[in-house]
Amino acid sequence: MKDETLAARSEIDRHRTAAEAAEEATQWRQAIEEYEAALSALTQTSASGSIEEAVLLTALGRCYWNLSEARTAWRTLRRAISISQERGDGVAQARATVEILKIWGPPERHVQMAEAALEAVGEDDAYLRARLFMELGWREHAGGAETSAKHEQAMEIAEEHGFEDILASRLQQQGWQAIDAGRLDEGVALFEQVHETCARLKVHDVAAGCLRGAAFNLMEAGRLDEGYRFAERSVAYATSTNLLFMAQLALMDMIGLAFARGELEQCEQLLASSPGDSDFRADLYRMWIAEARGDTDGALQLMVDPDRGGKTPTAVGQIHAAAAGLLYRTGKHDAARAAMAAWFAVDRESRNDGLWIEVAPFVDCLVALGDDDLVRRVYSAFEARDDRFGFSPRYSTLHGLAIDPVRAAICARLGLLDEAERRYREGLEFCEAQRLPRDAELCRRGLAAVMTLRE
Repeated sequence: MKDETLAARSEIDRHRTAAEAAEEATQWRQAIEEYEAALSALTQTSASGSIEEAVLLTALGRCYWNLSEARTAWRTLRRAISISQERGDGVAQARATVEILKIWGPPERHVQMAEAALEAVGEDDAYLRARLFMELGWREHAGGAETSAKHEQAMEIAEEHGFEDILASRLQQQGWQAIDAGRLDEGVALFEQVHETCARLKVHDVAAGCLRGAAFNLMEAGRLDEGYRFAERSVAYATSTNLLFMAQLALMDMIGLAFARGELEQCEQLLASSPGDSDFRADLYRMWIAEARGDTDGALQLMVDPDRGGKTPTAVGQIHAAAAGLLYRTGKHDAARAAMAAWFAVDRESRNDGLWIEVAPFVDCLVALGDDDLVRRVYSAFEARDDRFGFSPRYSTLHGLAIDPVRAAICARLGLLDEAERRYREGLEFCEAQRLPRDAELCRRGLAAVMTLRE
């Protein structure tokens, strides 16, 4: 029996060493195989259900997420957290929690796990405390807070101990603040600095994410070709480090611009090049491409199940919004109303961001079938967004659609004809300059409709 245990221990160590080497080389699939082999060998020893198993499961879950296998990663990391809690090991719990927080999921669940891990780890590991404070701080910022005491706590710990990757997040936050204030060039330059630092430190997800953040916001501000180039860089970096989900996110932004420009074959080529199918937007674009080609039956068959959103509010909201738009345009008005109601019912934790971020794909449905109160709320959400940020959005990076005709249609519905005319005219100029034929035509039709209403 002793010899068998020694043999199993040798197997565990051999596979774990190989897994760690594969991780270092960003060969996530090979690392997964080796970690699973180590876990299998572990079952032959008394260490099953131990902190060693939790540590291996944490590494395994991290690798699964890097390959964008979200459900498997989540289950694996939840198991690691459970074992750590059962064994009373706060450090192991915090390690697994830091990894699971990278996976998209219900925001309130993320906060609960982060707070539980922070309490469990106590003062035992300064780096993990800083990471958890940083994660909570980011969520406060995403919720609309301009400053975050938790983020500052993370920075204080990082400065004391010299945690360079965490200190880089201060520059990242400053980049977001600059972009929010309309200083896009300054924000993008800060993102470039964070990208270079994190690439050097091999914090690959943040390095790729900074490039994608620059791309997303440049495109939203109407600097489409410049943003597209950053998206290409993000895809290239993420692909080179085998971060499949991050590569998909930036690739969908590229597909959006091709869609906006009516380049449907290019959309399909880019979709075919995707390294995975975790981003639900790929399915939305397949649906919209079918609709753009006149295949309404095919588009209806390609409608996306809201479960694909993984209970993330903005993802679920986008799926309902896309459904409402398609159902309205295919004459299924009762179903469109139901989808619009489901969109509005998404729990956004008292935030109105989704009311403007997600509306572009179904604004035609909203202005035709929505009640006055809902249309006013969306109008107000856009106004609140303009008050908070230093630039007005010109383009929906998430959906490949211009924003001006969306806002103009809402204004026209509310009888704000001067504002509607202005936004249609500005939108037409923008869409023609940016080569967005579909949206340019919407602006022309909208202008004609406003002129008719004035008669």
